[in-house]
Amino acid sequence: MPLKKKRPLARVLIHAALAIAAAHAPSALPQAVKLRLASSLCTSMTGAVLTSQQVPPLKSSVAAGPPNDALAARLQRQRDDYFAQLDGLAPFSGLYASGGADQSAAGGGRYSFGLEWELYNQGRDESRKRLDRARTEGKAQYLQLMRDTEQRQLQESLLAVEQMRNRLLALLYEREAAAIKPVLERRRQELAAGRATKADVAEIEFKAERAALRRSHYAGAADVLVYPQAQELINRIESVVLRPGPELLDLAVARSPDYQLQGLLAQRGDTLPALNDNLSVRLYVERAKELERGPQNVAGVRVRIPIGQDKARQDVEQAARDAYAQQQESVKAALAQKIALLTDRLRLRQNDMRLLQAENRMLRTRAELSCYRLDFPVSSIEGDPDRQVEEVTLLLHEKQREILAARLDVLEVLTELSAAVKPQRPEELYSLAP
Repeated sequence: MPLKKKRPLARVLIHAALAIAAAHAPSALPQAVKLRLASSLCTSMTGAVLTSQQVPPLKSSVAAGPPNDALAARLQRQRDDYFAQLDGLAPFSGLYASGGADQSAAGGGRYSFGLEWELYNQGRDESRKRLDRARTEGKAQYLQLMRDTEQRQLQESLLAVEQMRNRLLALLYEREAAAIKPVLERRRQELAAGRATKADVAEIEFKAERAALRRSHYAGAADVLVYPQAQELINRIESVVLRPGPELLDLAVARSPDYQLQGLLAQRGDTLPALNDNLSVRLYVERAKELERGPQNVAGVRVRIPIGQDKARQDVEQAARDAYAQQQESVKAALAQKIALLTDRLRLRQNDMRLLQAENRMLRTRAELSCYRLDFPVSSIEGDPDRQVEEVTLLLHEKQREILAARLDVLEVLTELSAAVKPQRPEELYSLAP
């Protein structure tokens, strides 16, 4: 009985050994099967495709520039001129030409003509107050317009960064799909030759399908609208050094439409109705003539003084000023928090990119060692160098994609920071370290 049990097992082992020998025999392999990597693969891995960590130029078919960017720049240029025109408006002087005539039934009558100068009621003071109110409202509306346009401009810029990311990922996934294709063919050949498992093939098939699907998705994204001119900045984004926080905050506060708007709204208290608006002081000079008498010159003054006090109005005006002053402090504090948050986020994104670059250098070292082992096998190092070269090649493609996408992450944060500070020149926001 024990012998009968051993014979089938021995027969199985013999058949397995024969099958393995037949599988490794040269005559058993198809002529097209090549199970060893060509030496040119290792050479290509050190080429510009994988070594470059620069975002390639992203072409755009959109001829027109971003509308909100141009509108915001035009509003900023015209702001000072518009405010100067409002400030240049002069109030009414209060000078009137007067005249009148009448005829009685008895045949008598009179006529008069002259000048009247109204100092207060319906005069220069009231005209000045109406003009101040209109001037404040005009400036406030202009600042609101600038604020809304800048918000749309920021949204447009962030959309452009996202569109650039889509265009870049479409290109990188196309390169990755091209790199996976020969690896998948070799893995299938190894499976047919018995040197790979179905799990090995399935892993590469998954990566190939992922690259194809994502390439198809990102290739169908919208065209790049703006920022093709930011090529140099993107590729040096890790060298960006921001200006000190207090300097950025001072610029942001000075150029913030919200901060300026609160200051303007505080001035509206000056235009509230006051008791002295009912004060009337009128100087007049006229020449009058009654038909039965000779002409005569008349000069005089008319005064009407209101009785009361404006303490309640003054309290309201002071309360409004205090409220808008607190709003200004709130806006300033919010800008300080936003700048601090974006500054920390930008540095974090830069550090993340530097870590990815360090990981890329580590993978390249592994790739160089595997390439060396292809020509000079080292028995003390475990693993198949052919397989390692393929794996590291695909990892390098993935790492390059992450590095270039990280550059756009930094650009996105820098775009938000620029929208808060509103620098007129890049040097006001950052400098590039050598």
